[in-house]
Amino acid sequence: MTLPTDRRIREIARTAARSVVDQLGQGHGKPLVVAVSGGADSSALLLVLTDTQSRHGWRVRAAHVDHGIQSNEVRGRFRRAAQELAAVAGVPLDMLQADARTEAERSGDGLEAAARWVRYDALAELARERGAPAVAVAHTLDDQAETVLLHLLRGSGLDGLSGMPPLRALGDDLRLVRPLLEVTRSQTEAVCRAYGWAPIQDPSNEDPAHRRNRIRRSLLPLMDEIHPGVGGRLAQLARSVAADRELLELIGRETLSQLVDANGAMARRSFLALPGPLQVRVIRAFCQGQGVTLSAERTAAALQVIHHGHGVVELPGGVRLSVAGGTMGFKSACPPAGGCG
Repeated sequence: MTLPTDRRIREIARTAARSVVDQLGQGHGKPLVVAVSGGADSSALLLVLTDTQSRHGWRVRAAHVDHGIQSNEVRGRFRRAAQELAAVAGVPLDMLQADARTEAERSGDGLEAAARWVRYDALAELARERGAPAVAVAHTLDDQAETVLLHLLRGSGLDGLSGMPPLRALGDDLRLVRPLLEVTRSQTEAVCRAYGWAPIQDPSNEDPAHRRNRIRRSLLPLMDEIHPGVGGRLAQLARSVAADRELLELIGRETLSQLVDANGAMARRSFLALPGPLQVRVIRAFCQGQGVTLSAERTAAALQVIHHGHGVVELPGGVRLSVAGGTMGFKSACPPAGGCG
């Protein structure tokens, strides 16, 4: 398979390859798992990364995750599309099965969120099995704009408005990379046409029950009518906010290092002397040191206990933030039987 000669398609391919190198470095022949569904975005990602392997140095392999949440007919069409696409690209393909419905029941999250978590878990497990240090997914500039609007409607702060990062951890030893965040959905469709590939249309993208679909079909077109190119501007907003957020997190970590004592505890009085916004960053950095990422709700709960002066906040992973005697520190949760002695 050769790269199409259309210079616009070649530039898209170079953009994706450059993003991979910027975020991951040169692959030097290491495997890179590319998640594919058979839709336009993931198909374009696989095609251009396969064709630019000499540029980014990663050895591409495809992976398709069946979440088990659509009809057998739809799931079958996506499986066949993934198989045909991998054959066209000339790369190996792994077919993965995940149970989003069971995860949704277990976690209490919505089905869409559960599908996302089981998908990433399955891809991470596969990457470790194949010796791949990274997984690439096909989120585009349009996805970024939709994400920013979703968080804006929810009243999110900087964390939400910074959108999806081009690179994030996917476990202790893995990374998730998004090489198409500078590429639009119309461009991925153009890539597929240039390769003569007909992507599968996901019927769930037409379901108005999903808030993201309503943003995609109604809100963004209206905003673009009022201010053309709004998608790109929302993506630029995400980049600007992400840079500010990174700086604040750095300040939070540096401030924390000055407050924590040799036992890993922190004086409540010193913490309360900080400006309110900095308290948020410091307490999040404090918990991050325990491997705990605080949600907005847990952050608020922790600050409430700290300001009260006494109490315990239950955190994910069996960790408890304890505030007592003017000191803030961490304790493991008591075992189910036997108490804490």
